[in-house]
Amino acid sequence: MLEDLEKNIPIHRETIPKCKKITNFIYSRTSLISILHSHTKNRDLVRPGATHFATSYLNLECLYTNKEALIRMFTSKEWKYNKCAKSRDGKALEDMILDKEFWKDIVICLRGATPLIKVHRLVDSDKKPAMRFIYEAMDEANEQIQKNFNGVKKRYLCLV
Repeated sequence: MLEDLEKNIPIHRETIPKCKKITNFIYSRTSLISILHSHTKNRDLVRPGATHFATSYLNLECLYTNKEALIRMFTSKEWKYNKCAKSRDGKALEDMILDKEFWKDIVICLRGATPLIKVHRLVDSDKKPAMRFIYEAMDEANEQIQKNFNGVKKRYLCLV
């Protein structure tokens, strides 16, 4: 289901690669990791999950949790004086981090995925739940997703 969200819903298909670009850019440069850790109190932006698709959404969650720290990082003197800030990719990343719509898109993606991740954790746990708990959890996830999207613009929900 998470794979279907990522591949078939435009906002997910666009937002997840942007988040991957942010983490790849930062984690491939030791100077940026140092700046990141100074702003996030040594917290990381990447959380591994049991599956590739769960990892994508866990990383979205980590980015959103560290939103304020990332904004501080990309508006800090350390960033401004870093050679990466002057590169085309660095400027594009800074624009992305400072774009309010980007953060709204992350929230929309998480509204759809978080209830499914909770079910995934239940199914993936060492303690095997009874089938009735899985069905109940899926029903609850369905209801939560519907509640999360009450009043949200239809453009976020369409499948292509």
